Amino acid sequence: MLGLAVPALALVAGACGQDGGSTKGLSPAAARGYELARTQGCTSCHGASGGGGIGPAWTGALGSTVTLTDGTQVVVDEAYLTRAIKDPNAEVVDGFSVSMPENHLTDDEIADLVAYIVSLRDAG
Repeated sequence: MLGLAVPALALVAGACGQDGGSTKGLSPAAARGYELARTQGCTSCHGASGGGGIGPAWTGALGSTVTLTDGTQVVVDEAYLTRAIKDPNAEVVDGFSVSMPENHLTDDEIADLVAYIVSLRDAG
């Protein structure tokens, strides 16, 4: 069933994630992360420009403190982002009712996606 969900999310991202954005000014890793966010369905929940939606915003998130569903607080840094992408259910931000789906991203792809999210730190 998950095998069908990933392509479906990618189609939604393809339809909704087109924001006319570009990779201009991004590092090569962040540019790859931007493309991954679009093609892997991330933008369908986190917003076409990382502004949030049914998932937490990425724009301006780096360095912020978020409360998790267990009541603990964590600083959004590269280590947290990596953990959150690798194991989406390990540390869930409170207030979001939709669970992030499991993914099959490689460590390099996760690093690129984190680089893209980091690039959004001053956009918020």
